[in-house]
This record gives sequence, structure tokens and C-alpha cells, in this order.
Amino acid sequence: MKKCLLIALSVLLLGGCLDRFEVQPDNKLQAQLPPGARITDAGTMLAQGRVVGVSDGDTLTVLASNKRTYKIRLQGIDAPETKQAHGQKCKEMLMTRAVNLTAEVEAYKLDRYGRVIGKVTVESKDVALEQIKAGCGWHYDAYAKEQSADDQAAYAAAEKQARKAKRGLWRDKQPQAPWDFRKQQ
Repeated sequence: MKKCLLIALSVLLLGGCLDRFEVQPDNKLQAQLPPGARITDAGTMLAQGRVVGVSDGDTLTVLASNKRTYKIRLQGIDAPETKQAHGQKCKEMLMTRAVNLTAEVEAYKLDRYGRVIGKVTVESKDVALEQIKAGCGWHYDAYAKEQSADDQAAYAAAEKQARKAKRGLWRDKQPQAPWDFRKQQ
């Protein structure tokens, strides 16, 4: 398992061996990490990169210091699919917030599609939280347990406020949740 982790970390963000980083940082492990990356006390990995693309309202691509690109699925949010109502607008909003800017990625795990699941901060702002505030996504309750208590509360409150203010997708009388849209496809 430790060998698998070292291999995964050597490619900067992940390699697919682990569902979650469950290691404590030590000097030996730190020496194996790419420049600028580190393991937190909570067992997540922090790395920086430049956002070079956006797939939809909750997935972006980061160019890391090793010149590799990584798809990052924002933790705690589910945004409309691109072909869904509000999907293109939410994608554009994420592009405005992040593309060509430096992002701090706190990686938690890989999803079944091989994307890194993580919290992304750009210019000191949590981009997933900003998307939810703008009415560009739901707080993804199904995975809320993977968030910190503070993030769970902030995301839930942001969604409630966006609904109340009828921002973004909440202007629709009954917006379709992305997980329901995907089931129909």
C-alpha cells in the first residue's frame, strides 16, 4: 500500500491506487512528493497548478508543475450537466472564476472515472462554494460526509440562500438535479 501511494504521489495528484490518502506526513514521504506538493495531517494531498480548462460546472483541468494535466471534480457540489438547463452558463461561470489562474487543490480521492475529487481554491476562494452561491449547483448531500463540518454547513447554507434569492438555476420553478438528468441519459 505504501509503495502504491508513493507511485501515486510521484505523478503529483494521484495514480489510482487509493480511495483516500490515509497516511501521516513524514520526512521520507515528503521527499517523494513532487515540488510544492505535500500531505496534510488529515491525509489529503495539497498541490498547486494552473487551471487550463473546464468541462462543466463542477469539473476543471489543472496543469501541474510536472507539466501533466489532471481532471479535478469539485468536492461537495453537483452542477448541471453541459446539455442540461443552466449547464452551459454554469460552465462559463466556472471558467470565469478559474481559467488561467493558480489553483490550490486539496485532493481527497479518485472517482470511478479517474478524476481527482478535491477542494479547489482560487484567489483565496473555494470555487465550489462560489458556484453554489451563484446558483450553479447543488450541495452534493450524497457525499457531504466526506467534507469537513465547516464546509458541509457553508455549502448547505449557500444553497439555501441561492434558492431563496432565486439565483441561477433556482430561477426555474423545479430545476432538475444533475443526478436525475444522468439517470435519464
